[in-house]
Amino acid sequence: MKNKIVLTAAFFAASTFSFAEIALTENLSVGGFVDMSYNHTDDDNNAVGANPDSDNNNSYQVDQVEITFSLDYGVVTGQIDLQWTPGGQTQFDQAFTTYDLANGFVVTAGFYDSMLGFEAFEPTGLYQYSTAYQSNTNAFSKLNDPATGSNINIQNALTPTTNNGVKVTYEDGTQFFGISLQDGGIFGDNRLGGDSGGNGNVGLQALTGTFVDETSGYAVEAAYARDLGNGFNLFLGVLFEETEVEDSLAAGGPAETTVDTTVLNGYVTYETGAWLFAAEMIQTDHEVSGANADVEIDSFLLMANYTYSDQASVTARISNVDVDDFFDATKLTVAHLYAFSDNLALCAEISSVDYDYEGANALDGDTLEAGVELLFTF
Repeated sequence: MKNKIVLTAAFFAASTFSFAEIALTENLSVGGFVDMSYNHTDDDNNAVGANPDSDNNNSYQVDQVEITFSLDYGVVTGQIDLQWTPGGQTQFDQAFTTYDLANGFVVTAGFYDSMLGFEAFEPTGLYQYSTAYQSNTNAFSKLNDPATGSNINIQNALTPTTNNGVKVTYEDGTQFFGISLQDGGIFGDNRLGGDSGGNGNVGLQALTGTFVDETSGYAVEAAYARDLGNGFNLFLGVLFEETEVEDSLAAGGPAETTVDTTVLNGYVTYETGAWLFAAEMIQTDHEVSGANADVEIDSFLLMANYTYSDQASVTARISNVDVDDFFDATKLTVAHLYAFSDNLALCAEISSVDYDYEGANALDGDTLEAGVELLFTF
């Protein structure tokens, strides 16, 4: 859902409420959303050396507030997304400018979302409340590495998110192509070129088995999408990232470790009448220099969405994440989306996750997760 060409019609079929912008001046408009939810989670697991454990939790909160400022000066446009999340964290979600070169070519520079991944980054673009490769429990949240004692956050180690960079895109009526040079993909260090100090990235520490106090990296991302006709759309994307990690506390003086990351992503969608079907596969490889173990993550999702009225749709989804001989989890989700008006929608969802840590860190578990989300857009 990152590219307009792929799922424009399908998006509006699932999200029957509007994400309209309010014009403030001739060149400036503002829009945004408020996302709030109630969650119930029930996690049953059998930890090593312990009795079966159960963790129940209920919560209600405002998950996210985002305001988007859009500037339009003809061939030059800009976008600034200000985001607030629980804990009082206010930050730039995106901030970039674009220049229209004409004939379908556009140059974008700044801080922008990745082109990879079927599921949208924002709740306004999702067919359900939760995303496919995450959980509010231990299921997808963290992998406890028995070798280093560190934690790898699966969702953060799976696909690229938002990074600084420059990209060139081309789009016509049936196809899209984009290539991007970035400061990183999954392990971006917030600057393209040079070293960044005090990164402290937990994921990098888990992969390299070292203390991370300085990083340097870059990434190249490319994506291609095509309307195949008869309701079929195809997306192919790839990311190549190199991250150099320096550990100043290593015995014998500072030591460097390199993490080479490759992400291959492809998905197909098919739309017929009120139905939308989607199938996605992601393969993520983290190759770590030295004696550290490489990590390969394979994941997929299958989704079906049925819009049965002008205001409502139902979605069923199955997703899986497998970390080579270490972790496996399967998630089943059913969701119902109902739009009270063009600007207010309610999503009710229930998910079940079955997960298994293998080897020395054996841990089996299953979860039941329910959520009710109220989404107001403006």
